Amino acid sequence: MASSRLNKGLLICVFLAMLPGCGSKAQDQDAASETTGQSNGSNSPASTVTTGIDPANYAGRFQIKLTKEVPLRDIPVPFTVYSGLEEASPTRLQIRAFMDLRGLQEKAPQILTGPLEESCKRQIYLEVRDVTAIGDTVKVEGSARAQFTRCNRREEAGIRYFGATVDAVAVAKAEVKGQCLTFSIENVDLNPRGFIGAVSNLFGLTNRINEAVLEKGGEFLAANPVCPPLPEEFAVLDPIYESGGTREIAPGGMGAAVVGSADVSAETIVKVLAGLKALGVLEFAE
Repeated sequence: MASSRLNKGLLICVFLAMLPGCGSKAQDQDAASETTGQSNGSNSPASTVTTGIDPANYAGRFQIKLTKEVPLRDIPVPFTVYSGLEEASPTRLQIRAFMDLRGLQEKAPQILTGPLEESCKRQIYLEVRDVTAIGDTVKVEGSARAQFTRCNRREEAGIRYFGATVDAVAVAKAEVKGQCLTFSIENVDLNPRGFIGAVSNLFGLTNRINEAVLEKGGEFLAANPVCPPLPEEFAVLDPIYESGGTREIAPGGMGAAVVGSADVSAETIVKVLAGLKALGVLEFAE
């Protein structure tokens, strides 16, 4: 019995170390204090109930909550991970995690607003006004301001020959790639404004704006996945995320579900405990 309790305790320590977002010593100490505890088989203990999130999304023999802050484009973004874990095999731990991304959703207009393209031929500036989760997709509403210019001899933007502003609605999704959630644009719907917008349609410039939003916006999202850092000390866990993606929380809130597993062999646990000791999370008698 004592051995069983010890093994369960070690699994919790391992998962706390493995969870995305662990970074500094202070953060990991905070994370350890935020553990919600074990459920003893129940999937709905009072300590794990949170607004709008179904506990079935992170069901498991043990349930853990971890709150972290991750910088994206130098903007601090808070998010919370709710995780359920149980034995998948003698040496692997199954992970069911649900990430509350409403902090990212709130900061998204600030993060995403800015230039999409600044070449000598065209300059496109994106302004994001609102981000809403719908099922397993994310709707992004805003506008794109485009300016078309002629290149001068130095390959710099020269004389402007056309400019237009279009309202834009993009639909995006996220999928698990390695340790990250990578977003991609599914489609974009543009609505040109007024007479200038009609002219831009006539000359095919709206399509060029659409292609630029898809191409440059897609490149930006691919280059900036949601990747909470994994400390070097815990790389030995080799977590494998097999599936997941964006999920709606309550009406319009953005979240993400992840399912995977991690190595918890005896050798790995010993290495993780050494890492926890180095971080000051655990103390051992000399």
